[in-house]
Amino acid sequence: MRILKDGCRLYGPEDGKVSAAGNWTARMVICRDSGAKRITQSVNDYTHGSSRAVVNPNAEEVLYVANGEGACRINGFDYRLRSGTGVFIPPGAVYSIENSGPGTLRIIGACCPEDLQRRFIDPPLETASGEPPRLTVHEDEREQIRAGADRVFRFLVHTDLGCRQVTQFVGWIPPGKAPFHFHTYEESIFILEGRGILHLEGQMSASEFGPGSSIYLPNGVLHCLENPGPSPIRLLGVFHPSGSPGAAYEDD
Repeated sequence: MRILKDGCRLYGPEDGKVSAAGNWTARMVICRDSGAKRITQSVNDYTHGSSRAVVNPNAEEVLYVANGEGACRINGFDYRLRSGTGVFIPPGAVYSIENSGPGTLRIIGACCPEDLQRRFIDPPLETASGEPPRLTVHEDEREQIRAGADRVFRFLVHTDLGCRQVTQFVGWIPPGKAPFHFHTYEESIFILEGRGILHLEGQMSASEFGPGSSIYLPNGVLHCLENPGPSPIRLLGVFHPSGSPGAAYEDD
């Protein structure tokens, strides 16, 4: 982990505290212990089989399937998972993950706020009946929205799924460098594809990042992400409070 100016953090693919429970290995990257205020980010790998059920009594949690396929059981309802799926876990909901494939199912999770009462639930949930609430969305279902002249994003978990505190999105950064800007939210970023450079106003040294890197940006920090090319950077972002990734403010 690199501690940067104004509370920003840059994490490598191996950073974070690792814990294991059955077929589930979790690496907590962004949290209070590593300098965040309310938002977290974890990298979760599931081998074949079903995980233990877990509940966050107080936090909204959002999940993103980076690789693999399977199912997420939320309060007894089963939801299909595949790469590019976003999942909303409401506060108090009990959920578990099943990996139905031979490879690793990787899920990037974020909670807001960090829930110190998070706990495992035994025995596992039984199947529920009736119509399941809409709690998942695939990025292909969302339209592309422009952010600035050349950058685009797609909402994933947002207010239409009932999420109130956080917004989850995927974004693409083409080759080039944007102006320095700031946001009015606390943000966690996970780099899905591509390599780039994080610039912070007033910090002379730049910080390079690549696939599997994580970035923490506090509210109001002037920054920009540069893509030296030739391929686009693809990233997963989660921020609090909820809003639009396109709402950026340049330094006057």
